[in-house]
Amino acid sequence: MSMTALRVLAADDDPTMAILLRAVLAAPDFDLCLVADGDAALAACAEPGRFDIVLLDVEMPGRDGLQVAAELRRRDGTDLPIVLLTGREDAAFAAALAALPARHLAKPVNWTTLPDQLREWLRFSGNSG
Repeated sequence: MSMTALRVLAADDDPTMAILLRAVLAAPDFDLCLVADGDAALAACAEPGRFDIVLLDVEMPGRDGLQVAAELRRRDGTDLPIVLLTGREDAAFAAALAALPARHLAKPVNWTTLPDQLREWLRFSGNSG
């Protein structure tokens, strides 16, 4: 079965997470663009259609993942699937997540299932690459 590489933007300021994301979301199945903060994530998304899915760490310096996700949702025509990575489970986070809308992936991440989970979310969203 031939598949087009999924274009993934991941924003996380943790160097260990960056190493793991690079290892798990590697070519040829994934085309990963990895950035370390929210402003870089917004800049990378300036070109519509560049990514199939966006992974955002919730707790980053500067603009956090929730702020970046909200900005992406405010942009006209943006229905890009967004996944927020966090260990937070509080009511305020749940309310913010529901308002976006976005998916939530709890840390610690199950690296074995992450690639299939991303594909499943893309199929569910109707944006599969």
